[in-house]
Order: sequence, then C-alpha cells, then structure tokens
Amino acid sequence: MRISNITKVAILATAAVVAIAPSAVAYDLTSSGATSVSTFLEKCKVNYQADTKDTLSHAGGGSTTGKTAINTGTKDIGFSDSANGTAPAGVFHIPAAVWPIGIAYNLNTSANKQLQLSVGTLAKIFAGTITMWNDPAIVADAQAVRSIPIYEVKNGKPVLNADGSPKVKSYRTLTVPFTMPAKPITVIYRSGGSGTSNNFVAALTGLAPTVWTKAVSDNFATSNPTDISKKAGSFQAATGSDGVAALAARTKYSITYVETGFITANKALKAAVVINNAGKTTSPDVTGAQASFAVADFSETTGLVTWNYKTTAPAAYPFTAATYAMVKSNYGKADLAAAVKRQVEYMAFDCSTKVTTEGMIPVSKTSDLGKAILKLTAKIA
Repeated sequence: MRISNITKVAILATAAVVAIAPSAVAYDLTSSGATSVSTFLEKCKVNYQADTKDTLSHAGGGSTTGKTAINTGTKDIGFSDSANGTAPAGVFHIPAAVWPIGIAYNLNTSANKQLQLSVGTLAKIFAGTITMWNDPAIVADAQAVRSIPIYEVKNGKPVLNADGSPKVKSYRTLTVPFTMPAKPITVIYRSGGSGTSNNFVAALTGLAPTVWTKAVSDNFATSNPTDISKKAGSFQAATGSDGVAALAARTKYSITYVETGFITANKALKAAVVINNAGKTTSPDVTGAQASFAVADFSETTGLVTWNYKTTAPAAYPFTAATYAMVKSNYGKADLAAAVKRQVEYMAFDCSTKVTTEGMIPVSKTSDLGKAILKLTAKIA
C-alpha cells in the first residue's frame, strides 16, 4: 500500500500490539452503520470494555445509515465501508478494519471442496448474463488447474515483504474435480445502501469494465448493468450482512457477496476461491487481503483507501474492502473525544489480534499504516 501515492506501507502483522491504557472514567459510546463489522465489534466488546472501561453500542443498519448518523450527530461514531461523500466540515474517515469480501455459494452439497471462479466469470454471474451453474465458463473455471500460493511462515505467522504483502515461498498446483449442476443461479444481494455493495461493485467495475459499465454506488441494483427488477426469479435482496448470508444459506443454488465471518457461521455456505489478474488462485483470507492492501493507495489527508483493481500482484485477493470509522474533529466535550479516540485505536490495533475469526487483517502501531491511523486519531478533539 502507498501512502499519498508515494510511500510504501509495511503492515507488520507480527509486531507486538501496544495496549491502550484503561480510561479513568467509563464512557458509553454509540455507533451505527456498516454491518460488516457488527460481529467483529460484538466479539471484541468484552476485551474492549475490560481494557478501556468504555462500552460501545453498535446499531448496524448499513453504511448509508452510518453516514447519516455521523452527519446529523445522532451517534458518536458512524461506520461505513465506502466514502462519506456528503460529510459536513469536521467529519473525516479513519480506516479501522481491512477485510476480504467472500463469494459465498450454496450448491446443496456437503463436499469439502471449494469452487474456483475467475473475476471475469463472477462479473457476468452478478450481472445476470451467466444464469446457469453448468455454464461453460463456470465449468472451465472449476476444472482449471489451480496455482495456489504457499506463504513463508515464521513463528506461526506469515512473513511479510517490505510493502506489507505476504511473502510467497512457492506455488502448489492442484486440479479439483467439480461437476456443476444444471440448475439456475439465484443471486442474493444487499438491499438499500451498503458499503459492502459499493466495494464489491467497484471491484467488478475495475476488474471487468466492459461488463460492469454503470457508475459505482452503495446500491447494488442501481449500479448493476442489468435491470434486475425484470429478473425477480434470479435476483433476491436481503437486509444486512447477516440477512444476506441467511437467505443464501436457505436458498439452494444461490451465490452472494458477504464478509467471511458470515460464511463460516452458516454451514450451508462455502467461500469460493478466486482466480485473480495474475492467474493465481487466491482465497478470501487475511493473507489475500494483505496482498491486495499492499498495492493500494492511502491518503493521509482524507483517510481513504484506493484499491488497485488492475494489479497483477500474484497473491492479491481482488475483493478486499476497508471499514472506516467516521468521526469528528470537534466533539465539544473532552471526555467524549478521548473515548472516541480510544475506541477507534482499540478497534484498529487490538480487536484484530483478539478476534481472528472475522478475516480482519492485523495492523500494528509501528507500521506505516498504524502511524497514519494515529495521526488521524490525533485530530479527534
């Protein structure tokens, strides 16, 4: 990852995380927005409260809800997976979590193997131009020889290159026999405004611009190059990440995009592996997200990450997103400002090391990204 398009970031996942000093007085914070981090925050809350003495009540509702909440001042923090384009003066972004968007599918099978799909095929599936599971493009992807990165590991953790990407030691080739069913595909998507939808659509647009030709937005249906209102049988909407995963889990022969924690929580779902621009087989996991993040750009001024969808970095998982904590430069109360600062720093530096089931990449305070986050939290007053 490059800061302000100049400096390479090294995310030192193996570095020790410095604990945030407990607060003298407990503060009850409120937030709403991205459901991508709802489970992550919930699983971290015991440690968060024990270490800081503060609490956080996260109402979810989606990224659009989070933007509205921070813009109107109804919550202390808004969380969003996409940029807040209507933020008033004094509201800014801090990347508090980075994670892979999983491609979840329900093929009504208990076979313990993962389907392989290319970015081009995925673009056509979610645009509704590939409608059957036994389409030749899907069959070709599933049967293609897989080139799987094997990462160098030290003390149980991946060794990172200077740019923060995991160091690939070698590649393992593998062919997985897959017989695709002659069944129609049901695409499950997020209704309303969703930062996850925004990131997923942005990736499809960047990866397959001749297929995904419309402007990127938080709304999957609006950004889709196909009028999916005319395909009610093959496109179904659900609210929130949990709702999307639950609907896909009970809908045979469906596919969707969702955070990986929601995939593992639903036994009927599996996460596909994805053939990236380099022709390598990548997984929606921490290492794949780290590799994608390493070639992205980060602005210290706006706090926003710009993903490089054209990269041919061999280990990069192409569907990677960031969740932003949207905060204020002036809260009007010193104790509230201090509590917000503690929460964002704890989420960025501590939660990812304590909660390892949700796919968030670990970030240390000593990395370039960590230092940039600390510069941004210092603006909270």
